[in-house]
Amino acid sequence: MAKHPGEPRTARFRSVITLILKGEYHFFEDTLEGRIAFARRGENGFGYDPVFIPDEYPDNTVAELDDETKNAISHRGKALRAMADWLRENA
Repeated sequence: MAKHPGEPRTARFRSVITLILKGEYHFFEDTLEGRIAFARRGENGFGYDPVFIPDEYPDNTVAELDDETKNAISHRGKALRAMADWLRENA
């Protein structure tokens, strides 16, 4: 990122979950949109969490958010909730 010191620093986390039932593939995906911070901040996370600023919370990195907030906006959580909804409707 040193070669790109200014904006835009847009980024996204993306999750795709595949459920295979009776040989049929079902895909559930979602994203968490945001941007890359200029410095690491926060202790509540791993990987890229300390440098990822989600659009929903533009003053915080993901690592600065509490677990409940992180789970509510998580790309993984949203994809898993979509799969759970589909299972409730189709299973």
